[in-house]
Amino acid sequence: MKKISTLRIKAKFFSISLINVHAPTEDKDEEVKDEFYGQLEAVYDSIPSNDIKIVLGDFNAKLGQEESYRPFLGRHSLHEISNENGMRMIDFAISKNMSIRSTQFPHKNIHKETWRTPDGLRENQIDHVMIDFRHASDICDVKSCRGADGDSDHNLVRIMYRQRISLNKRKLGTVEKKWNIEKLKLDEKCRENISRK
Repeated sequence: MKKISTLRIKAKFFSISLINVHAPTEDKDEEVKDEFYGQLEAVYDSIPSNDIKIVLGDFNAKLGQEESYRPFLGRHSLHEISNENGMRMIDFAISKNMSIRSTQFPHKNIHKETWRTPDGLRENQIDHVMIDFRHASDICDVKSCRGADGDSDHNLVRIMYRQRISLNKRKLGTVEKKWNIEKLKLDEKCRENISRK
């Protein structure tokens, strides 16, 4: 079963590469988790460096609100303390200079919850979104939507994305240099010399 898939969207100014993941659960062996993150790193590194890279999906990771991982990790996670899978995800984000955007936006807990235990007693935020720090402000919001019919025990995670581009702006008070196009016109002597050749 494939746990990592990619989609590359060619846009006008930047290409966007989406990496969708389904990470091993917390109870899996360390070797399985190491293999998964090794594959994720290989896929991430194979994408052109000038692409906007967004890694998203079911990380099976509870991310806490630990201050020591700022600015990679936000203040608005559903959980107080990260579990082992959460620490692996944070390590990956730090190594690739990515912002975990699913923990950056203040929402009610019902809009952070992405999965509920089968007995319905505990809510978890285990589906996450990361993006390169350079483009972190492109993701304006991340929020889970309960009640979406997706044939899954996970809630749909909605991402508000707006691609921002920077245009060169003229500084106020500066005058653009105007070129004298008339000087480019050939005089009679030049025309005669060119026509002889």
